[in-house]
Amino acid sequence: MDLQQIWNDVIQSFVESEKDESKKALIQLLSTQCSFTIKDNNVCFLCQNDIAYKVIKRYAFDFHDEIKRMLGNNSLAMNIMMASDFVGNNSNNQNYTQGIQAQVNSQNSFATTSVSTQNTVEFNNPTYAEANTATVQKKVSSFKDYGNINPTKTFENYVTDPENQLVYAIAQSIANNPGTDSYNPFYIYGGSGLGKTHLLWAIANRIKETKPNVSVAYIRAEEFIRSYVDSMAKKNAFDPQQVHFQDRFTQYNVFIMDDIQSLTRGEKARDTFFDIIAEFLDKPGRQLILASDVPPGNLKNFSPRLVSRFGSGVCREIYPPSNETRLAIIKSKCSELKIEFPDSVVEYIANNIRSSVREIEGAIKTLKSHVDLTGQMISLDDAIKNLSNLVNVTSQVTTLDSIKDRVAKEFEISVASMESALRKKEITTARSMAMLIANELIPTLSLSDIGRSFNKDHSSVLTAIRRTKARIEESQEIAAIHQKLVLSLKK
Repeated sequence: MDLQQIWNDVIQSFVESEKDESKKALIQLLSTQCSFTIKDNNVCFLCQNDIAYKVIKRYAFDFHDEIKRMLGNNSLAMNIMMASDFVGNNSNNQNYTQGIQAQVNSQNSFATTSVSTQNTVEFNNPTYAEANTATVQKKVSSFKDYGNINPTKTFENYVTDPENQLVYAIAQSIANNPGTDSYNPFYIYGGSGLGKTHLLWAIANRIKETKPNVSVAYIRAEEFIRSYVDSMAKKNAFDPQQVHFQDRFTQYNVFIMDDIQSLTRGEKARDTFFDIIAEFLDKPGRQLILASDVPPGNLKNFSPRLVSRFGSGVCREIYPPSNETRLAIIKSKCSELKIEFPDSVVEYIANNIRSSVREIEGAIKTLKSHVDLTGQMISLDDAIKNLSNLVNVTSQVTTLDSIKDRVAKEFEISVASMESALRKKEITTARSMAMLIANELIPTLSLSDIGRSFNKDHSSVLTAIRRTKARIEESQEIAAIHQKLVLSLKK
């Protein structure tokens, strides 16, 4: 996916969701008069003229959120500038943009990354091995990793809550001595945004730093499913990705899978995953590390044998941070982003955004963007205004899974049927209702995010939401059900 295509998709998404024709015209204007690139970990919106510069400020924060989701990178900050200023300050802009595009492409494919002692990186994608792709740098180190491991996420910048000190200590022990029977497999679980992925990356980066001969494979469950589907789609032709699919993971010394609850949606991929870890754990000195939103016993559609294998090692929960830890996290993140807030603003964030470290980081970046754009220190009133949506979402503590469960009970169907392709009336009605409520109660979710959860695409979600809104206006019964569900989920 290239940056221009991402920009086109973002514009199209906002045009489709906007009802006001005059606002639609403004958004469409931005499609030709603005673009974006990535520089210094910023989404840089580039404007061709003063009109575009003024207009994009109305939509910049929403565009920024959508671009971060599409790139799969929540650490990106934001900047708005004239295209002429950007080009003037970047004589190598074309080469830079090409470099960013290579990075984006690598994030959307399965790349084997080899890091040298001089921090040079080699991208070698087996899927496109026949495409004459040139190697960026010669491999000079025996260390190799598989997947997108963020090198900035380490044990040193992981702020540990007292409740999580034990799981932190176990992770460090594994990183220092992977493959021992004491902590194998290692299974961690907890709510979204509590730092599970940071901990996984910290383990991988410590191994990379101290044990160059130990190889690490890191992958998210959804990426694993996509890779498996790709390999099966090419079964009629010789393709190393399909023939050696299992070997691509069992060859590593450390295998890390994130968000394994997503495997509930891929039966064949789930069975293959079990075969992989069974073979993996039978080899001496191998380390398996798993992360999930739920404990092993709550994994849906997993066989008892697979759950038992997960629980045969060490299983630990990661808890939400306490108020003192949230304050420490905010100060640490502010230091990383080179931004200072008044104590009143820091305390407001800590007191009102409680459930997720990711949301705390998002709040800081939102306020930093405001400071960057205005050039003024943020006030408490400004912070309250800019974080109103995030604070409301956090206080509701509503999740997509809770919405699915509640809607399924109301319509007396299963969650699995809502996530399936079944077209029975009661199922489609419930599915559309759940999509609408998710869109209303969790504004941080894009239509694409909701679609992935129901195995649908962006346009299907948009159609379902519009259809359900129309039915609510037409039917008092449907309107009553909708109101009942929303009120119960907000409590």
